Amino acid sequence: MKPQLTLQTPLELPYQEISNYLNKLWISEDADNSGANTFTLMVWQPAWLEQCLVQSGLISGPITGTLSPEIIRVAKKLLVDNGISNTNSVNSEELLNLLKGSLSNKDYEDLRGQFFESSISTLNPRRLITLAPTLNKKTEIKTFVSAYCPLSDNTADQPICGDLVVIRGDSNSINKKGLKIIDELTIKDLPIWLWWNGSLNESQEIFNYFNDHGIRLIIDTANGLPTRCLKILDQSIRSNKAINDLNWVRLKSWRESLAMIFDPPSRRPILDHISDIDIDIAEGNFLQALFLISWVSDKLEWLFSKIENHGELIKIEFKRKNGDKISTAINSVPLGNPSIHSGQVIGLRLISKISEVRTNNTCIILGCESVECTRLEAGGMADMQLIEQVVPNTFSSSESDVSNLLGSSRGNTSPLFESTIKVAVQIFNSFTK
Repeated sequence: MKPQLTLQTPLELPYQEISNYLNKLWISEDADNSGANTFTLMVWQPAWLEQCLVQSGLISGPITGTLSPEIIRVAKKLLVDNGISNTNSVNSEELLNLLKGSLSNKDYEDLRGQFFESSISTLNPRRLITLAPTLNKKTEIKTFVSAYCPLSDNTADQPICGDLVVIRGDSNSINKKGLKIIDELTIKDLPIWLWWNGSLNESQEIFNYFNDHGIRLIIDTANGLPTRCLKILDQSIRSNKAINDLNWVRLKSWRESLAMIFDPPSRRPILDHISDIDIDIAEGNFLQALFLISWVSDKLEWLFSKIENHGELIKIEFKRKNGDKISTAINSVPLGNPSIHSGQVIGLRLISKISEVRTNNTCIILGCESVECTRLEAGGMADMQLIEQVVPNTFSSSESDVSNLLGSSRGNTSPLFESTIKVAVQIFNSFTK
């Protein structure tokens, strides 16, 4: 990725002066460059975990807003050392509450909004606006303004530049003053995206403000209560508002791996005789597994029948149009290593019973590692035709996933994801009755 080039050190300005300053910025810098004509990206970036670790002296500053390998390593160790259940991800409330008991009152350099990955800057956003809430609940609003230009590999190319604004303060100040500032900074003729880079449980008044204004959303349903997350997804598709989910994006390798297995025409009949699907997840939020089951059922036109909760095991039953039953299950598996994202899929077993003769039937197993594949083989699967594959489990940063979404999206909810949401909501609503 190309690095960004900051044209100036971020300048702290009273928020009343920002709009006027930005209007003059490009004229004063370069008469031939009036800024990119692309989109505005707003980012809710609390970085609570990083703030807590820095203020507890467990990692060094500055605060950047990125989930670095060091942050992940230290957070996982804290979870294990303090006996916090592995059902909690590194961003869990339990870990944050533990850390909040040992915070210092020192001021630390905060570069949120001023430090962002080149994968986003190379998309040439016209304006980057970062809302950076602070742990200190008595922090007044501070605003910073700067400009950036991605470096070009071709020196003959004119770089397409943009500007960035950081609004820092406690959540209450951002709610009262920050949202008014954003109203003044909105470029009406350009698309606007909001990346909610935090829990969907928090600061709901601020989130609802953006949602009510029809701004295109990027969320992460691994980070929030399932009821809240599915409500947001459901409301968005019902009102035809664009929404993307990083939890769905992280399923891509699983969906692609499963689809590739059925590419050969000789395997297509297996789909008509699927009888069982079992999905293993790292303990925690089960929405990603629900999305995977909902996607399969929608593609194969199954009809949802019922759902049962058995603690760590959730059973979901479907029917084909001919009345045949399909049993699916989501199984929470305890792992020795805390997860980065809650409830990630780690294994899938699909059984197709095409005959009463077991050797004519098929068992398909996908696992994030060979150990998981071996575990799923247990239970008499060896006397079936076995198709096994390890799904790549590479860690991709949220910034990279967001840049891929922004680079490929046409501004609408993916039709595939929209259909999946409708099935998932139907199942979950039966689950909560």
